[in-house]
Amino acid sequence: MRDVKTIVAALDLEAGSDVVLGRAIQLAREHGARLVATHVIETDALSHAAALSERGETTLKESLRRQAHAAISALLSEGGPVSADVEVSFGAPHTVITSMANERDADLVVIGPGKGHSLREKVLGSTADRIIRTAPAPVLVVRNRPTGSYRRVAGAVDFSPQSAAAVKDARRLVPAARFELVHAFSIPFTFEQAMLRAGTSQAEMDAYRSAKADRARQDLWQFARDVLGAQKIGTHFLEGEPGPALVRLAKSGDIDLLALGPNGRGVVLQTLLGSVTQRVLREAACDVLVARIPG
Repeated sequence: MRDVKTIVAALDLEAGSDVVLGRAIQLAREHGARLVATHVIETDALSHAAALSERGETTLKESLRRQAHAAISALLSEGGPVSADVEVSFGAPHTVITSMANERDADLVVIGPGKGHSLREKVLGSTADRIIRTAPAPVLVVRNRPTGSYRRVAGAVDFSPQSAAAVKDARRLVPAARFELVHAFSIPFTFEQAMLRAGTSQAEMDAYRSAKADRARQDLWQFARDVLGAQKIGTHFLEGEPGPALVRLAKSGDIDLLALGPNGRGVVLQTLLGSVTQRVLREAACDVLVARIPG
């Protein structure tokens, strides 16, 4: 992440929009950034409403635009003084927000967690999932009402370029926070069972587990040095598979921001977020920062 100069905050104007905008305002103030508060009215919903209305689509469109603009302006006034633009657009939310982030050269996109209502959304992901897959900048998914700056941040590390990007993004976004690198470590149960069936003793299994843990510690230390240089960063190992382990951390109350990469590779990643990322976004109790998908 570059210096944060422009922040795009996507608001659905449902319950929780004030929470999303509040965090965007707080970060814009900290970084002296320009804030773009935007709302997208879905074209399908507009067409349906126009069919039921006595007013023409053009008149209805202008009325909805004014209402949304007024609602965002009211939220901004409640949040206090900040340099902000208000944008109300029509179309598919993830497409419009991605285009706006590109046009504005955004350094951060701030959204709410969203929910998959339709079968299509449950299969292909919610609007939030799609924005994360297509955004040209890191995406901050806000769940909790801000009570000040982020204070306790964890960067999830799987030694991939995506996790390295997430760690860098988090450090640049909240440089003053207490920061630690976390890595989930486990030996698959099926692998353990196969080794035991092959005649491996429990002592040999314990030695294997210990050696693998030592190797992971060395790798994490080297990762911290390569990615963050000489900065002193705490490290922590999580027991279990990455998805459940990161969700437990995100629900523990020990952190208020979790940064991670969009796990997955290539075309599949562009179509569906990785299972770990999806699970964390679905179940986390803290805010989540997801690095931009490279490419």
